[in-house]
Amino acid sequence: SLELAASVRKTVGAKQTLKAMKRNEVTQLYIAMMHEQVVAPLIAEAEGAHIPVDRAYTMTELGMACHIKVKAAAVGLLK
Repeated sequence: SLELAASVRKTVGAKQTLKAMKRNEVTQLYIAMMHEQVVAPLIAEAEGAHIPVDRAYTMTELGMACHIKVKAAAVGLLK
């Protein structure tokens, strides 16, 4: 669940998360709702790497879960 994001190693933001996915470091992906243009490459990479994707949260909720002061389009939990 998203509550894990506060206490585990993670990447925050679409660009950093995509880089980590390409290095095969992400085990779970959280993507904000309704931001298709930003997260389309992340979804494609996740499908190819069989990484579970959770799209149940808003950008504000993702940012708050990671204890950052801004919104986040994507969060990746690291191995």
